Amino acid sequence: MSKPRAGVFQELLSGVAHKRFNNHFSGGIPIMRIFAVLEQAVPSVPHEVHSAKTTVTSKAFLVTLLMLALPVAGQMLLQSCLAMIDVMMVAPLGEQAIAAVGLAAKIHFLLLVLMSGFATGGSVLIAQYFGAKDFASCQRMLAVTLVVGVSIIIPIMLLCGFAAPIWIHWINPDPEVTRLAAQFLVITAPVLLLTQIIVIVEASLRALGQTTMPLAAGLIAAVINVALNYALITGNWGFPALGVAGAAWATLTARTVQLLFILGYVYGTKHGFALKLKQLAQGIDPTQIKRYLAFSLPLVANYGIWAVGNATYHVLTGFAGTDALAVMGMVVPVESTFFALFVGIANAAAVLIGRSLGANGLDEAWRLQKFFNRITFVLILLFSCSLWFARPLVLEIFKPMASQTAQLLLQTLGVFCGLVWLKVFNMIRIIGVLRAGGDNKFCLITDTIVMWGFGLPIYATAIFLGGWSFTFLYALMFLEDALKFLPVYFRIQKRKWVKNLTLAS
Repeated sequence: MSKPRAGVFQELLSGVAHKRFNNHFSGGIPIMRIFAVLEQAVPSVPHEVHSAKTTVTSKAFLVTLLMLALPVAGQMLLQSCLAMIDVMMVAPLGEQAIAAVGLAAKIHFLLLVLMSGFATGGSVLIAQYFGAKDFASCQRMLAVTLVVGVSIIIPIMLLCGFAAPIWIHWINPDPEVTRLAAQFLVITAPVLLLTQIIVIVEASLRALGQTTMPLAAGLIAAVINVALNYALITGNWGFPALGVAGAAWATLTARTVQLLFILGYVYGTKHGFALKLKQLAQGIDPTQIKRYLAFSLPLVANYGIWAVGNATYHVLTGFAGTDALAVMGMVVPVESTFFALFVGIANAAAVLIGRSLGANGLDEAWRLQKFFNRITFVLILLFSCSLWFARPLVLEIFKPMASQTAQLLLQTLGVFCGLVWLKVFNMIRIIGVLRAGGDNKFCLITDTIVMWGFGLPIYATAIFLGGWSFTFLYALMFLEDALKFLPVYFRIQKRKWVKNLTLAS
């Protein structure tokens, strides 16, 4: 393995890379410059410090880690809370309205997962180009990602916008539910295009280590969404009561404001990603599109297969009984809250490791993955033990409930505390390490085999054979993570992911 030049990692942490592209990030209107200041608030690391031990335990490194991880974790928590609030605010309209919004939300979620695949593919390459001090290639890759992402989402948007009343009854037999769901999908069709641009730009900004502004934009959108839900669903503050349509208009408005805020930041601060038409035109280069698709399509497929598989687990759980489905509904928000920090850490790992690889700091990338392995062990131990003792408090949140359901929830949370380490380690290693090095095909093959070849068939067999408690069934959901734990670990040890993707261009 090649030996990196001294100080590469220190440059990345100290913000020297940002300063060398200072003309891309400075200037603009004062209110937008606040975010630029926040993004560069990480203190510098002394250049004379070269040892791995000192680097990863220094104050500057830990501040950098928190600046990358916490905003992403906060945004994930925000999205989870917003999804729950949407359902709560539609609840007064009745079960059919809840089912309709839930059905439309599931469709949007599946599409969002695919959008995230394209965005992640671009962000991995951007992180490496940024580490290589090649910002022109960062801009070109953003343009390519936008061109491809928008080109793919527009036909889907038209399908949801004009054809939803035709096909929606294929996935739900209730005529009223399908009518309301189609109404929601027609109004929110433009949201798909807006969201595709948002997730691409946000992922690209995170690849540069700029995570504060996406969180601020998400928070503003959430506040607008909730306020308009209150005003338009049941008719408050003098607004008409539009029902499900009101929720749809609230979602569309919030997403529009979110995109305008992001673009206002990018162009208002004269950021390097404030692409001009000439730079956007680079996104239609067939050679660059081909390279991007070769890298990103395994990611998109991986995301899609995971999303469908995850939905299948929930559908199968419905056959385990009403109690099981109710407990699953209560466990999901707990899982989302628990995973939020680790998703943030995985994002931080991907950014820092990707930059090191792009700067040809291969040994530094290896040291980083070992550090993230250690910090994950400490945090998962702390969080799992804390949740174990906090289980009675979780039960209080969801009261009132039948005593049998409460006991089942208590046991299920116990299983989660005991087995969640498998899922978290795999998450950090796949998202934060393997994908940072572009090892997307391995991730796709491994996830597909363990989920669809073992996890789901065994789970379905256990449910339809009957007689098993939901506690046991829930434990089976971690089988796929147990099966891929060692393959992922040994893949990392082989260092096949330790490669500089910028050299391929």
